[in-house]
Amino acid sequence: MTILIISVVVIIVILLCACLAVANFAGEDFYEKFKELTKKSINNEITVIQFYKLINEKYFNNNLKVTEAKKGADAYANGILFLSPSTINSNNIASFAIIAHELGHAKQDATTKKLKVMSTLRKTGAIIGFFMFPLLLAGLILLLFGGNYLYYGIGLIAGGILIFLLAIVIKALTIKIEKEASQNALEFLKEICTKEELKICKDFLNDAKLTYWADMFRSLLGWTMLTRKGKLFR
Repeated sequence: MTILIISVVVIIVILLCACLAVANFAGEDFYEKFKELTKKSINNEITVIQFYKLINEKYFNNNLKVTEAKKGADAYANGILFLSPSTINSNNIASFAIIAHELGHAKQDATTKKLKVMSTLRKTGAIIGFFMFPLLLAGLILLLFGGNYLYYGIGLIAGGILIFLLAIVIKALTIKIEKEASQNALEFLKEICTKEELKICKDFLNDAKLTYWADMFRSLLGWTMLTRKGKLFR
């Protein structure tokens, strides 16, 4: 029995360390990989804009639009690709992977309601998330009073915990959506990349996905003070 308990504790500690490592270093690792790939171009002479036009025509009937975004703020929403000048005006592997990923989100938006559902969940979470800490604090205070207040305290704490769990569920769903967008991206990149370049892009997109895991782990483990706290509904 003692060996079993020790084994469980060791496994928990190892998992905790692994999660903390991802939470603390995934962002830095991704940025280093990003800087590395901005120095590498694909063998194909196609430009990023030409790639966008190719995919837009072939898969979206030219319904997608492009608008300029701030540096590092590449995104997709409602039929529009928001691309920073550094992405649009570059011809490196990182830029192709980034725009392909956003096109992957565009495909999700065109074929499913996942992005719309996620948007609704985030807006709802942002509203009710404001009440999480007040509920927990009020619940703890009522627990101290005891008596008939005990049950109200438990109820308020349960409400706060449910809001926190909603935030974690949203982050888990985000990871799933980002993974699917990257899979779509690789299908688009097959149009222009060699097998070796495709593997590089796949590794890069996996590193990007790991940053979403890091965000979830920061939210889960911020209480340890061993990683900075994550924003629950962002």
